[in-house]
Amino acid sequence: MSTEHYFDQSATTRPSDAAVAALTAAAWGNPSSVHAVGVRAANELREARAAVGRTLGMPRFSQDRLIFTSCGTESNNIALLGCARAKKRDPAHPGTVILSAGEHPSLENPAILLEKEGYTVVRIPTAGGALDLDFLEKTLAEADAPVIFAGFMLVNNETGAVYDVKSAAALVKRHFPDAVVHCDAVQGYLKRKFTPMGLGVDTLTLSAHKVHAVRGAGALYVNAATLKRRNLTAVMPGGGQEGGFRSGTENLAAIRSFAAAAEEGFLHLEENIARTAELRRRLDEGLASLDVRLNRPAEGLDNIASVVLPGIRSETMLNELSGRGIYVSAGSACAANSKKKSLALEAFGVSASDADSTIRISLDYTNTEEDVAALLEGLAEGIASLQRKRTR
Repeated sequence: MSTEHYFDQSATTRPSDAAVAALTAAAWGNPSSVHAVGVRAANELREARAAVGRTLGMPRFSQDRLIFTSCGTESNNIALLGCARAKKRDPAHPGTVILSAGEHPSLENPAILLEKEGYTVVRIPTAGGALDLDFLEKTLAEADAPVIFAGFMLVNNETGAVYDVKSAAALVKRHFPDAVVHCDAVQGYLKRKFTPMGLGVDTLTLSAHKVHAVRGAGALYVNAATLKRRNLTAVMPGGGQEGGFRSGTENLAAIRSFAAAAEEGFLHLEENIARTAELRRRLDEGLASLDVRLNRPAEGLDNIASVVLPGIRSETMLNELSGRGIYVSAGSACAANSKKKSLALEAFGVSASDADSTIRISLDYTNTEEDVAALLEGLAEGIASLQRKRTR
């Protein structure tokens, strides 16, 4: 069996042994049933909710709520569309929605739907991987319709840029105290230290399969103030599970896997961050000797490297590396098959030609020095081979 080197950790991660064990041990009963099997399932669901909540700094008797969903995309949709549908809106001026430019499609596309309904959607520039806080301040001061929702990624999924969500949230709250400030923290969760309270946000999205759990579970944090103001409503009516915000029988097996991975990742967070930083140092040293450029953000997460291969299309290099058992991506896996331009790279300031030659290398603490060495060797040989083919 050939050796494989996986550098697409931002797309999905391999489930850990603890996550798989939790999956297989999960009670099979319906948590809404009142018989003994259902009660066992309900208890496990309660324990899993508390476990994930602890990683967000939620105290035991918090009035905040953690809603389990199927994925990060669903969580983002509930946050944005649930806010827009929560109250009666003036049809002529239903409200203003603010997003960071280059947001994940799970926020950008629902925002486009709201735009068609008459909402004003303003996208805050993120050139160089930094939120333009001056532009945000001006937008807030000049808003024609009240800002009802503002969404900012914690970490951009294509460039690794870390956004100043805390400052952005404070600005929004200063001008519009009742607005829902949301953070898509999918790429930053268990890769950086943060809490929703520390960021100053009302809602926050997580995804299980990005942190070494199985696919099929996500979470939406909602703070007590948002619940009290009734600034969020269900977007999918049904049986009323998850406090009425997300109907449908909970996927307990995936949720227990999520909780196990979350506990494990939180316990070893500092050493995992340090381990990833060392691997990224080795990667950057090797890239410095190659004919490549980095789309380096003002502040970046070590887990994601956005690399431009001058004159070589990203898809061509992906195929070259894949043939060697080395796996990277050309950007967000959610948009990889759409053949559309990358909004994240465009917002960063990457030219169209460079965007077409950009690959995303995403790693974490489960990678090895051997993985990095194989990737650098594969890139060096791939660049040389593909450049020779161009000159023939």
